[in-house]
Amino acid sequence: MGCGKSSPQAQPPPAQQPQNPPRGGGGGGAGYEPKPKPKPKPKAGGGAAGGGAKPPAGGGGGANKDDGGDPEYTKTLGSFEPLFCTLQVGKDKNCYACCVKSKDEKGVEFGCVLASQDTFTAALSEAELNAKREKTGCTWTKLFAALKNSFSVTRKVTCKDSNPANTLTLQIPIDGGRSPLTIQLKTAGREGINVHRLFLEPLCAYAVKKRASKEDEKVQKIEAEIGVKNGQQVEHGQKLASLTAEVKPLAESTKSAQEDARAAKDQCDMVSKRIAKLKNPQKGSEDHLYPAGAYRYVLHTTHAKEHIPTPVSPNLNAMHLVKQKYNGDTSNAPPNADNNSHKEILTVLEKIDEWDYDVFALQEHTNGGSLFMTTYTLLYKYGLVQHYNIDEKVLTNFLSAVQSGYHPNPYHNSTHAADVLQITHYIMKPGGMADAISMTKEDQLAALLSAAIHDYDHPGFNNNFHCRTQAYLATLYNDRSVLENHHLAQVFEIMKNPDYNVLQSLSDDQKKDVRDTMIEMVLSTDMGNHAKIFQAFRKRLNEAPEWTKKEDQRLALSIAIKMADISNCGRPQQLYLGWAKKIAEEFYNQGDVENNLKYTISPFMDRRRDKTDFPKGQISFMNYIVIPLFEAGAQFLSKLEFTVGKIQANKEYWQHKQDE
Repeated sequence: MGCGKSSPQAQPPPAQQPQNPPRGGGGGGAGYEPKPKPKPKPKAGGGAAGGGAKPPAGGGGGANKDDGGDPEYTKTLGSFEPLFCTLQVGKDKNCYACCVKSKDEKGVEFGCVLASQDTFTAALSEAELNAKREKTGCTWTKLFAALKNSFSVTRKVTCKDSNPANTLTLQIPIDGGRSPLTIQLKTAGREGINVHRLFLEPLCAYAVKKRASKEDEKVQKIEAEIGVKNGQQVEHGQKLASLTAEVKPLAESTKSAQEDARAAKDQCDMVSKRIAKLKNPQKGSEDHLYPAGAYRYVLHTTHAKEHIPTPVSPNLNAMHLVKQKYNGDTSNAPPNADNNSHKEILTVLEKIDEWDYDVFALQEHTNGGSLFMTTYTLLYKYGLVQHYNIDEKVLTNFLSAVQSGYHPNPYHNSTHAADVLQITHYIMKPGGMADAISMTKEDQLAALLSAAIHDYDHPGFNNNFHCRTQAYLATLYNDRSVLENHHLAQVFEIMKNPDYNVLQSLSDDQKKDVRDTMIEMVLSTDMGNHAKIFQAFRKRLNEAPEWTKKEDQRLALSIAIKMADISNCGRPQQLYLGWAKKIAEEFYNQGDVENNLKYTISPFMDRRRDKTDFPKGQISFMNYIVIPLFEAGAQFLSKLEFTVGKIQANKEYWQHKQDE
């Protein structure tokens, strides 16, 4: 190639162009052969000039059409990015040079545009570029790297021509400037298409690629961060599992210690009551309910623990605020405004119209008075105290006596009574029964009192045990609904005392109506009568839609209290499992006594078979008693349909337990 304005590189005419480009060793002269000779196998080191031996990768050697080109060239050109720089041509400092891939992407094209918009170009094929590369002694990789370096440094690419006309010669430093690459460009006129093709298109493509590359980098960075977070999540999950394994035994031991503490407290209370009784032997266990000098025994099975009723001390602030809320009188302050103990009680009572009413929390906040507070609240909420003008002192006496008459059994205790009462209310009002059967005030009063007293004075042993042991109550009631008759008789006996008779302001007809309804409702809680009552209800569902007859209304109320009595199977699972544990404990207490008496242990009451029998018993109870009853109840009251799903969920808990 000449310098300055010399003509382009001399080449043979197209007709005389050999089929293969010249080959030679590094820096050797190029020679043409009229016919290609067979390629000898490569040898170490460079081949002789024109000898046709292909040099090793990195040495001299051009493209070969027979083998599809130099692999190193193809690879290097494939990753080649367009190059641009500014340069000075003569006095014109606002000139630009470029080096881009040719249109066929098999070679490169150099270009230069002057401030006058004159454009100069030169397209080099692989063979032409190879000839120039051999003169520099560089490998393809080093050549393209040198091009990139030269174009990236300002004014490193220079122009030898100070006043170009038809040609322009670029000098590009290679190998530290010792072997410049000389490119002779031809004028391409001032056509904008050349500027667009050589500069704008590559620049735009390069910008789009860079932007996409940056987006890819962002995506990769986000993916890497996600990977780190996932790893941290796994690590934290492992730590959580480890901590849970450590905490679970502590939680269980703490719970066990709390239960032991409560049991110890109950024992202390029992001892205190016995001491009080010994100090004053003239008094009977419930003499505070009777005129002076009267003495009576509360008759139970001899196998039950003695229970001495102790009147409760209700929270006066909570009672005052309940009356204010339902009487609409907010003028008077609570009796003890400085005492905030009522706030937690009122927080629980705010959910009295909801299915997940937490009676356990109320029992704790009232110091064992959940039944008193729930009954008191509902009697005011229904307007029954106001409607019948029930004396406040009589009401307090009665509710205190009912609360204290419940034994501290694991399950059949005052907490269970409060729970049944609240669900009976839920079925009547939020559930819609009060409207469905046109309940009167007497019906409402009877229903609430029935739920509150339905297990009064329960000794913790069921009807079957009383009959098997020939207990006094079984003899008294001829083995028919033994405990249910006892609950009713005890409460109505209490109401013989005017100071405890909440029905004294009712007329004789009203009293009889309330008493008859209470008797039918409480007796219906005997599971021995379940099939008969349930069949009657299902038959009645298929008859006339009006429930205005008294017998229909009492049948519906019997179903309501029966549903409430076993409703813990459909409560939120944490509440249900609490009740399940309590019923199991009471069952096993009876089973222990039966075992000591050499009786056959009643089904599901053998604590030795707890892991197998209790889940099986709960599943059977739900399948054959609870679910059919609640499905019929939901058929009658559509607002109760959700309860069936909750029962199914609790049943699945025990099914999973069986599979473990």
